[in-house]
Amino acid sequence: KEIRWILKECEKYLSKDLHVRRSDVLSAWRGWRPLADDPNAPPGAPASRDHVISVNPKTGITFIAGGKWTTWREMAEEVVDRVLGNDAPQCKTLEIKLHGGEGYTSTLPIQLIQKHGLDTTTAEHLANTYGSRAWEVCELAKATGKRWPRYGVQIASLYPYIEAEVHFACKEYACTIEDVLSRRTRLAFLNKEAALDAIPRIADIMANELGWSSKVKEEQIKAATKYLES
Repeated sequence: KEIRWILKECEKYLSKDLHVRRSDVLSAWRGWRPLADDPNAPPGAPASRDHVISVNPKTGITFIAGGKWTTWREMAEEVVDRVLGNDAPQCKTLEIKLHGGEGYTSTLPIQLIQKHGLDTTTAEHLANTYGSRAWEVCELAKATGKRWPRYGVQIASLYPYIEAEVHFACKEYACTIEDVLSRRTRLAFLNKEAALDAIPRIADIMANELGWSSKVKEEQIKAATKYLES
């Protein structure tokens, strides 16, 4: 119902000769956004849609609640500065590179292509996603058996994700197929059918990496399928 409503609204802004169909939507999802309730807010004040920094009236502990993933560094900066006070040095989070930032350059995709013979789209994806750690991912890449690209077997055609990312994700504590499809890659959010097709191969890789029994592997496949079909 919600999807059809969104499609109907989209049609208002698209060409009149273009009919938007439900089948054009390759994937859909929803999320819950908890709202922060500040215990020190005036009575009757609405819950905040932004993050809240406040002090627990019972413990005196400064806490931060609410917000969203896209503002996590801003949230960290504000709460650190609040706790330390005006007389302390300011938070330096914006000066600290994320893991993979060291050694990153704008020419990294080209370097990956030159050394590993990757598809251009895959090389750009790996550089943007992993930064300089893309080199580690590429070391896990297997030969495609083709003249080009030489390395980087895709887990779904037309998408840049490769099997080496699944191997790498397991080394980075990925424990479920659903995690790989939704967060380590974004395939589940881009194309549900492609994600469903990728489940068996991802299961094979993860079973080998994590030592799953046949029972655990089957449970993982069922759980991932149920997640994608929900």
